[in-house]
Amino acid sequence: MKVVEIMNKNVIACRPSELLTVIINKFELFNIAGMPVVEKGKLVGIICQSDILKNVNLENFHTLTVKDVMVTDVIYVSPAESVIDVAKIMCEKGVNRVPIVENDIVVGIVTRGDIIKAVAECG
Repeated sequence: MKVVEIMNKNVIACRPSELLTVIINKFELFNIAGMPVVEKGKLVGIICQSDILKNVNLENFHTLTVKDVMVTDVIYVSPAESVIDVAKIMCEKGVNRVPIVENDIVVGIVTRGDIIKAVAECG
């Protein structure tokens, strides 16, 4: 099975300049725990709840932006990647979500939950 078959194509993304307080609202509004960071259509990072929680006690929290806390060494795959390979990558790298990128554009995202759901539906 290819990752294109299970990926979420309606990707909620953010920009590096967005305030963390806005991102927290997006997490709640869209019931997500992380999202790709894009600039001019290209993937430049990823941010998740734990990235924000590491900084929540800072005095200047309300002025922090995505760029201040995002991970820039993003693990991503193409839509043609196998679901099993993506699951292995997630386990090896300790990540919960992987952006799907084609021609430098984010076309989807896969979470551990998406993989579990796909496995459950196969059995």
